[in-house]
Amino acid sequence: MPIGRRALLRAGAVTLAATSTASLVGCGGPTFMPLEPRALDADTIDKDPIALLPPRILVYMNVDLATLFSTALGPDLAAQIASFVPLGPEANFVPARDTTRLYGGVYAMQGLDFCAVVQGRFDVAALQRGADARAATPSTPQLVKTRYGGRDIYTADNTGFFVLTPRTIICGNETALRRVVDRLRFKEIERAVPAKMIEEGEKQPNGLAIVGEFGEPSAFLGPRDGKTPQGAKPPRRARSTIASPVLQASSRKFPFLGDLRTMRVLGNFQAPGLNLAGTLTYASPEHALRGADDLKSTAQLAQWATVFSSFSLPPLRVAVIGQDVGFVQTMDANAARQLIQLSKSL
Repeated sequence: MPIGRRALLRAGAVTLAATSTASLVGCGGPTFMPLEPRALDADTIDKDPIALLPPRILVYMNVDLATLFSTALGPDLAAQIASFVPLGPEANFVPARDTTRLYGGVYAMQGLDFCAVVQGRFDVAALQRGADARAATPSTPQLVKTRYGGRDIYTADNTGFFVLTPRTIICGNETALRRVVDRLRFKEIERAVPAKMIEEGEKQPNGLAIVGEFGEPSAFLGPRDGKTPQGAKPPRRARSTIASPVLQASSRKFPFLGDLRTMRVLGNFQAPGLNLAGTLTYASPEHALRGADDLKSTAQLAQWATVFSSFSLPPLRVAVIGQDVGFVQTMDANAARQLIQLSKSL
């Protein structure tokens, strides 16, 4: 059977590559080994859940789930979690019983991405069986099982989870889930979330904290380490940051986010139900005044949405000091419950 010219060329190239590699090995040259995932024990993973979050975080969240589930809002939150993690009773997973705390982040990796490290007590074998059963059975939404980096990722409508240990589960959209797997495989397990964001997040240990950084120098275009090589011109301040696409997209529904630089929100679940207090910082006092007006308008729309409902939303209290806009919002459990339902349509 005659051999074509293309086949001869391909065979020659393969032979040349094999001979070159053999000569390198034979003369003590470099060898190329496949990069294998690192084996991490459960204690290493569980002891610092914040270290599992990917770098370049825009919004950091710390939520006491145990306290939240003990309130009247618990059942509504459990239903919302169930919509993201569609598992049956065979998974032996009850969010209100099994979860204790959430550490989360919002990113701009390939759009608007989010990731959450959820800690508690989990029946890993049952979770795996339940997820496999749902993935093998047609359902709405359909749960899809994907093998990536040696781990089974389960997603429904691009949102899902994977089980790490009996104490730690990772949730998020598919892009963020894969970045966490990559981190577990090839990176040192160390914190990539800025220390000041973590510190702010610990100010309300029995409630919730949301910390956003949208205008930090590290987010601007330029040298990665922030240093300018000797003899080179200093980089110009970029007109946009990695947060810009997220803020621009969000500002279509929430205009007060348009020129935001930092965000600090603390909350608790005490009477009357949910209490929030926060500070929004803008680039200038003028932007702060405009942001305050937009924030008030958004709050008024929310209040109008409750006119024909069985609950009423108290007025939002807003104060402007220089570049900062401070606000306080309290609501009873019924109002907070209805707002959770409204948020699903946003």
